[in-house]
Parts: sequence; C-alpha cells; structure tokens
Amino acid sequence: MTRILNVVAIAAALIAAMSVFNLKYRAEGVAKEVAELQRKVDQEKESISLLRAEWSVLNQPDRVEELAERYQDTLGLKPVEPKQLADPAQIPMRTIAPSDTDRDLLSGIAGDLAENLQ
Repeated sequence: MTRILNVVAIAAALIAAMSVFNLKYRAEGVAKEVAELQRKVDQEKESISLLRAEWSVLNQPDRVEELAERYQDTLGLKPVEPKQLADPAQIPMRTIAPSDTDRDLLSGIAGDLAENLQ
C-alpha cells in the first residue's frame, strides 16, 4: 500500500514540477511580448512627437505667407473675402434672453445650489 502511495506521490510531484516549468516558460514568453509592445509604443510616441514638431514648423504663419506669395500666380491664390465664408444674412442673431427651457434649467440649478448652501 505504501508503495502505491509513493508512486502516486512521485507522479503528482513530477506533474506539479512540469506544470510549474510550463507556466514559467509561458510567463517568460508573455513578458517578452509585453516588452516588445512597450518598445513599439515608445517608438510611436517618439514618432508622434517628431511629427507634431514638424507640423508646428510647417504651419508657422510667416512660412505659409511666404509660400502663398511665392505661388500666388501658379495657384491663382487671392485674399479671402468675408462673403466667401458666409453671407452675413445667414448668420443667426444671438438671442438676448434665455429660452423658457434654459430658464427652467437655470432656476433648477440655482435652487439646488441654494438648498446645498443652507
């Protein structure tokens, strides 16, 4: 009987050891994958930083103005007239007083604030 128990215990120990080894091996693989992904993320962040710097240099008003003047004849560029963007009649006038819905919302908020302060 003890011989069978010893065999079972040894088999269980071997299975446990193999399971731990397998788990460790997979964990190392995942750790390498995480490190690789982190390296790629860092590279992308650096690329984004460089592109933002380049974008800010390319969009400097002095540079854009110089390019517009240089290629004015080639591209047929002209100054923008306000009428090209929108006809002043199309722009809605601002309301002076809030609407009834807005007034109700504002009075509700003011009432809640007054209750909290008391």
